[in-house]
Amino acid sequence: MEFTPLTADQRLAFDRDGYLVIKGALPPEMVERTRTAADRLYQAGLASTGLNPAGYWYLRNCLPADDVFLELLDWPTTVPLIAQLLNHNIQMITSHLVVRPPCPEGIGHDFFQAGWHRDGGTAFFDLGEAQPRMFIKVAYWLTDLSEPGRGSIRLLRGSNDTSVSAPSDGDEEHLEIRAQPGDAVLFENRTLHAVGPNLSDVTRMSVFFGYGYRWLRPMDYLAQPQDLLDRCDPIRRQLLGDCTDAMGYQIPQADDVPLKPWLADHIGKASTIDELPGRFFGTR
Repeated sequence: MEFTPLTADQRLAFDRDGYLVIKGALPPEMVERTRTAADRLYQAGLASTGLNPAGYWYLRNCLPADDVFLELLDWPTTVPLIAQLLNHNIQMITSHLVVRPPCPEGIGHDFFQAGWHRDGGTAFFDLGEAQPRMFIKVAYWLTDLSEPGRGSIRLLRGSNDTSVSAPSDGDEEHLEIRAQPGDAVLFENRTLHAVGPNLSDVTRMSVFFGYGYRWLRPMDYLAQPQDLLDRCDPIRRQLLGDCTDAMGYQIPQADDVPLKPWLADHIGKASTIDELPGRFFGTR
């Protein structure tokens, strides 16, 4: 995996806002390859199950479905940033492909307008407001979302402070992220987010990867296929949840976390909790 340094301004912005936009994270060739794979899976999904009741289609644990997603697992413009915002002791906890076709007025409109939430399932209820930053998602946009009303993600700046509540009705559209194909956005589990309605004639395609500490359970897989792990280098195997034994998720050995020396080689030292402000208990 190639290294991209996290700048001081990027760290400040992420800690303050709860998200970070990475322009041009994917080059056009990678956008086209990923979109081709996404469209193939989407068409097969439509033929098999159709859209869900909310009017869109998604595929959980999409990574094994096409090797282009395996390339995104350790993508150099995004994943090194996540490792620097969390630390070396991470793995992929989710990968999902989401396709949102145009939503005619009145069909799914109310659903798309709603849905403000923080990620993490019951964690917010189990841990209360003083919950830590436990994982970061990256969304890769495969279609043009530069205009409003195209079903883009909505992010509430600063809501990684868990005392911040969801916005009121009518204050939402200006929170949509405007993006070009190949742009990416990183956001953490505490950041309030939702999705706007797709009232355009553009079918929105995006791929989400989530990375969290290895002591978290993955969201959409128990274990990745062995033949997939066998084709991966040690860092990819770590990111796919491979481990020497069960205790290695709680007390990792050197073979469990090859990201540790890799990160130390690039930033001059291994990451530690004390060097990463804003992640643990408190508002940020």
